[in-house]
Amino acid sequence: MQLGKTQTLKIAEKNTSGLFLESQTGERAFLPKIFADENAEIGDEISVFVYQDDSALKATTEIPLCEVGEFAVMTCVQSLPSGAFMDWGIIKDLFIPYKQQKGKILEGKRYLVYVYVDDVSDRITGTTKFKRNQSYDNVPFKKGEEVNLIIAGESEIGFNVVVNKKYLGLIYSSDVFKKLYPLSEETGYIKTIREDGKIDVTLQKQGYENNHDEFQQKILQKLEENYGILYLSDKSEPEEIKQELQMSKKNFKKAIGGLYKDQVIEILEDKIRLINEE
Repeated sequence: MQLGKTQTLKIAEKNTSGLFLESQTGERAFLPKIFADENAEIGDEISVFVYQDDSALKATTEIPLCEVGEFAVMTCVQSLPSGAFMDWGIIKDLFIPYKQQKGKILEGKRYLVYVYVDDVSDRITGTTKFKRNQSYDNVPFKKGEEVNLIIAGESEIGFNVVVNKKYLGLIYSSDVFKKLYPLSEETGYIKTIREDGKIDVTLQKQGYENNHDEFQQKILQKLEENYGILYLSDKSEPEEIKQELQMSKKNFKKAIGGLYKDQVIEILEDKIRLINEE
């Protein structure tokens, strides 16, 4: 039986309180009646999440925010001197011992939490202490692959992120063209898997050819919002372009070049203008 994982188990016994579920190795977990199908029969299989309640194994059909070996953003529901209890989406709160807190966890606040099974107690445990920009072996990503990101926080060279709930990676400052907020979720793309096993990601698909429609549409939208005039040109500073359009100067120049070629805009000394606007 996999502790802290969603798995399929077989109903081995029923009573008035619920169901006893059994793994192929004979281990059992109890599924309370509140989560059980009243029409379930012995021998039926059911998908459940297995956790501990005191010394007993229990099961639930609830879906946790994350499983063992994954990260999630959780809210603290109770903070004690010994540790904090976090809401992770199931009936049993997740415990983070005081020694596993990077900083004092406060009730009602949200934190990025990693879930693991403690080697000493053999219990599911949470921690807010983890090494940023980790190195990994056999990373299951390829360059350009779309991934889900959780923004972990800002670093000296960019933003630390969680990739697909399982891996820690980095977005360099040079690849950030929008305001990012800690604990928010974003869509990203694998930029590179370094030789040392570290993961670099970006918020935009690599290569202008993969984004030109998006860049041009963003420029056209801004032009429409500003009555056909945008006070940016190929001579504008990169920071001005980044602040206004959340794109690099290189991509901006290529985008307006394409719009100019298609006779959609005209490029003036200090601005661009829609041709159909006077």
